[in-house]
Parts: sequence; structure tokens; C-alpha cells
Amino acid sequence: MIKEMLNVWEDSNWAAYKERYGIDKFEPITNQEQIEIMNSRVGLPTVRVKSSNDKWVFLHSSVDPVKEAQKIAATVSGDPGKVIVIYGFALGYLVEALLETVDERNPLFIIEPDCDLFCAAMAARDLRHLISSERVYIVASDSAVQIKAEFFLVYDAAKYKEIVMTGLVGHQTVYADVYAHSAKYIKEIVNAKLLNLATMIKMGPLFESNALLNLADYCTHPGVASLFNCLSGMPAIIVSAGPSLNKNIHLLKEAKGKAAIFVVGTALKALEKWGIEPDFIFSIDPQPLNYEHFKGVDMGGAALVSEIQSNHMIFENHQGPIFVSGDVTILKWFDDSIEIKGKIESGGSVANNAMTAAYKMGANPIVLVGQDLAYARDGHSHASGTNYENLVYSGDENYAYFPIKANDGGEILTDRSFYQFLTFFENWIEKYPEREYINATEGGAFIQGTKIMTLREVLDQYCQKTVDVQKVVQEAQDAFELPNLEPVLEKLELRLQDTNKIILEANNAIKRLKQLEKACEARQAKKMQQHLKAINKIYIKFENDPYIREVAESFAHRDIHGVMSRTHAAEYSEKDDFHAAIADYNIYYKKIIGGLKAVEELLHRSMEKIRGKMCNGQ
Repeated sequence: MIKEMLNVWEDSNWAAYKERYGIDKFEPITNQEQIEIMNSRVGLPTVRVKSSNDKWVFLHSSVDPVKEAQKIAATVSGDPGKVIVIYGFALGYLVEALLETVDERNPLFIIEPDCDLFCAAMAARDLRHLISSERVYIVASDSAVQIKAEFFLVYDAAKYKEIVMTGLVGHQTVYADVYAHSAKYIKEIVNAKLLNLATMIKMGPLFESNALLNLADYCTHPGVASLFNCLSGMPAIIVSAGPSLNKNIHLLKEAKGKAAIFVVGTALKALEKWGIEPDFIFSIDPQPLNYEHFKGVDMGGAALVSEIQSNHMIFENHQGPIFVSGDVTILKWFDDSIEIKGKIESGGSVANNAMTAAYKMGANPIVLVGQDLAYARDGHSHASGTNYENLVYSGDENYAYFPIKANDGGEILTDRSFYQFLTFFENWIEKYPEREYINATEGGAFIQGTKIMTLREVLDQYCQKTVDVQKVVQEAQDAFELPNLEPVLEKLELRLQDTNKIILEANNAIKRLKQLEKACEARQAKKMQQHLKAINKIYIKFENDPYIREVAESFAHRDIHGVMSRTHAAEYSEKDDFHAAIADYNIYYKKIIGGLKAVEELLHRSMEKIRGKMCNGQ
């Protein structure tokens, strides 16, 4: 049991914690007889914890916890450009030692899975220097969702090239389950960040272009929020285009009128081939290829649920009802000029969107069909009848393709993208377990938290009552009132003025960079300072711009990421190459100007579309 002691540090530690993390003091949630704070032989406090087998385990040395921490820290590579992940905070000795040994530009990310232990530590020592340090990030939780969310905020692919993991041996013993999963959590976030970076490099311009081109439609159609809770208690079947769809697609006709049928765009042509009309079609992808899944497909009265950045040709050609959603940069421009349309979360896959939409619409159970998230054992990635039906992977396991648990109990190959989508499903189900999630894919990857059934079993057990999804759709459409588009048009005109101003500033920055280079070559210190001050002033304006800069940067994400990576690398180097630095910032401003000119053209096109809607009374 924790010894009676005067908790002289507790209040000040918690005050520092609230100031740093915005979180109030939390109380121990279990009996703290499992934790014992005592003096080590050198007089410093140490701690031991009772493990699951009722044995006491010291988390720090019972002799000299500081010396022990210094030994562990000495084994950790502290070169710059790394994130140091520490498993186990305990009383903070290892964190203190690492702050002394690793490069000051490397953040320390600490996972403390035992909240009771953290509370005990707050009463045992003065930890304010650790809690308040901007280099230290403490997560006092064993929640996968919280650990991953916090690490997502810390990790920056442009700054950090390596993750180094270390920790307390005692923690790894006592909290073995969380420890075993921690490396997986970190890997998942690094994977997600790298995939997000690759996505932005590939599709950043398409996101912003389509969002602006779809703005008129976004304003003049109801949001997905108008459907929230409208399918309460109704079964929803989400149809994706995985190769296992071939096994049970023929059964989906029986579900019509007995469940809400959601389909992702990739699977549309496969459903059309079988004469199956879904209730909702989902689209998020801005690429022109996404429109090819829709092109020429007659889905009758099916409603389109689309993100604002989805390819604009899908909006322009859909004949049925439309519901919109979105969370892109340009929507910040309009304050309350555009009603809140609602948000459906995603891990990057349109099937993720469909599942979260089904949840928010109140559907129960939520049934996944064709959601393989892996390659079939014959190498196919998609079902017959889709645009990708002939894509076959014939190789073996490697860096890009790796095995995971399959629904049939064996293993099956997946890739990084599929794995990210799988992770999203599992995290969502863990966070919102009150619904029944059924995996009726009949193949593919195992999804933790789902109940495995065949589609035949689902239809027999859950789809016996008649449901009227079309009535729900029609009522939501009828309730929508067309907004006044004049305020939206006014905001776009202001953004056009902003764009022109920033183009002038960027050109001025390029001129200043040329002058700075000449001053550096001539070693004219006073002129160098003048030009640096002017360039810095322009850069601060860019950083503080609330509207246009972020959109413009998306048109040159690859180049800008390269500039930022080289800038951080230069900070870690002892060399000072002003030619290289000036060249990088020249690239930055030139690419920004290119992006700004693209934004300027898109603003004109968006305004033209909105004026057309206004003239037509839409």
C-alpha cells in the first residue's frame, strides 16, 4: 500500500499538467494497494507494482533509480531527426535522463498505461520540469485510440526520419498487453502519416480543384446530417468491391426493401450487372478515374452521398437525389454563410465513409459485404464486373505486401493502404461498440470486433421486415430549403482579392531572395540583415494567412515537403550553405505562385457556377 506521506508536490504537479495539457487532475480509479512507493537505498523514491501473478515488480531500481535510468538512456541513439518513444513513465527518472542525452530537437513521447501509477507519481516527486517541457508528450492512458491520436499530432514526416523505442523493463513485464500493442500503434500512425503524405502529393490539387468546382452543388443540396438517425434500428448492408463479392453478390437482390443498401462507387458496375439498385451510393475520390466507375451506370433513384472534393463530373451527371458532406480547407472561408452539412469520418477508403454514415444514420446491424481489405489467394484485388477486375498481384510477401489474419483463420496478403482502411474499421468498432457489426464478406481479412456470418445467414436473421428507405430520402430532400447564395459569392470575391495580394507578396519575396544571395556573396552583413528581415516578414504573413496559403500549398505538396525536409536536415547539420537555403525558398515561393494562379482560375469558375445557380433560381 502507498505509504502515508505529505504530498508536497501533488498540487503543483497537477497545476503544471493542466497548464501543459489542458486536463484537470484525475483521481485513481482502482485500489492502489497494487502500487507501493518506497525509498531506494540512496534515499530517492522508487516504485514497485503487483503483477497479474501477484508478484511485486520494481519499475525502477531499488538501489539507485537515477543511475539505472542513465544506463538505459546511454543505449538510446539521440541523434537529431528522431522521435523517442518511451514505454513507461513511472516516476519519471528515464525521461529525465533522456532529456539530458538526446538531441534537444527530438521529442520524447511517453506512454504510461497505468493512470493509478501516474497519480501516485504526481504525489511522490517534483515532476514540473518534465510536465512543462515542450519536448515531452505524456499520454497517461492504455487506450489505443488516445495513444494513436496523440502520436498523430507529434509525428511529422518532414521532420523525423526514425522512431526509436525504449522503456522500463518492469513496465514491459507488468503491463505486457499494452506494451505488445504499443509498437503496433506507433507503426500504424507512421503508416497513416506516410500514406496521407503520398495521397496529398498525388491528389492535393485534385482535392482543392474539385472542392471549388463542386461548391455550387454543395450549397444547393442537403447535407448528410439531414439523414442522421433516420435509419434507426434498420439493417444496413455496405457493399464494397473486394474479390469475395463474387461469392454472394447474387443474394443482394433479396435485401432490397428489407435493408438499406449502401454501395461504394467502385462496386457500382458489378451491381448493375446483377440488376441490383442500391439506396445510397458513396463517393469521395477526386480523381477522374473515380468518375469512370459512375459513367454510363443507371442506378435509378439511388441517392448520391458525396464529399465535396469528389470528382466534379459525378455531381454534374448524377440524376437522383444528392446529399453532401465535407471537411476541406475552403469551407473555413465561409463562416456561417453555408449551413453545416455534417461530417462522416474516413480512414481513406470510401467504405470507411459508408460505414460511419450507416452508424450516424442509426443503422443496426451494420453489415460489410465485399470488404476484403486484402488480395484474394488467386491475387485479385477487386470483384468481377468492376473497373479493376483484371488487376492481379502474383508476387510474394515483401515490404509492400504482408500477411494478416484472414476470416477463414489462415493468413492472407494485404498492403499498406488496405491495412490503413482495416485499422480504421477496427478503431471505430472499438470506440463505438454498442452497434452490431457483421462481416459477411465470406473471405478477405479478419476485422476485429465484427461477427462473422454469411450473407445468407444475415438475410435470414436480420432482413425479414419491409423498410422504406426511399421515404426517408424523400423526406430529407423535401425538408431542404435553398439558401441565399449572395453571401457565398461575396466571400469568394474576397478570396480572389486575397489571392492577388499574396501573388504580389510572393513575387516580392523572390526579389528579396535574389538580393539576399548577392549580399551574402559580398559579405554585406547589414544588407543581409535587411533582406532577411523583409523575407521573414513576408513568410510570417504567409504563415498567418487564414484563407489562401494552405490551399495554394496543396498544388505543390511534393516540392514543399522536399523543401521542409531539407530545411530540417540543414538544422541538424553543422554546415551552413546559404546558396542551398535560398534555392529552396525560391522553389517554395515559385511553387506557391503556381498554386495561387490555379486557385485564381478556380475561383472564377466557382463564381461562374454560383451565378448560374442564382440565375436559374436554384
